[in-house]
Amino acid sequence: MTRRRKRNQTAGDRTRAVLANRRALLERERFFRKFGYDLPRGIAFTLAQALPLGGSVLEIGTGKGRLLMELAKRVATVTTVDITAKERTFARLNARFADVEDRIKFVLRDAGRLPWRNGAFDAAVTFNAMHHIPHFRRVLEEMLRVVKPGGKIVLADFSPRGFQIMDRIHRAEGKTHQHEVHHFRDLRSFLRKHGLKTRLSKGCNQEVLVATLAATDE
Repeated sequence: MTRRRKRNQTAGDRTRAVLANRRALLERERFFRKFGYDLPRGIAFTLAQALPLGGSVLEIGTGKGRLLMELAKRVATVTTVDITAKERTFARLNARFADVEDRIKFVLRDAGRLPWRNGAFDAAVTFNAMHHIPHFRRVLEEMLRVVKPGGKIVLADFSPRGFQIMDRIHRAEGKTHQHEVHHFRDLRSFLRKHGLKTRLSKGCNQEVLVATLAATDE
């Protein structure tokens, strides 16, 4: 086989993988909607509360990259952090489908010990991942540290009804939806004590807390 044929075959395999992943994602979204959870609407609601976010955004919890590819369409760069590489392949395929892979940096790391300097990002965001993180308060402290003055922290997770829906989905699949409980009122109080202005919104089976750091005087 010639080099050109090998390159064409490799490119074809990548395209098939991207399209197969896209079909699986859409099928999963249809399955969710049968139970009353519309993921694209949840993402759109979250972004409507969060934007604008500036040019450099940190995402905590990559998952399959559902929010990631939408973020990368709207900001210059996204650095996404996850403690496991299990689903990162799906996230890369989603980013490739959306043609935003070049705007994304994937980092395998415990978000409770971030490697970046203070004020390295314009914003830090997490979407439907907090309930997977037992030590989220430590993660939130790190998010505070790496966001620059005047920047935003966006915390989004399922609403109580959203969690009920996800529990039903998991039971239908013969699974248990185990999750940590982080009350938004407690997170809001914590952020306010650190001097941030906060706004809590609910809709589309999501809760979204947007907190803004005070800007420093020039």
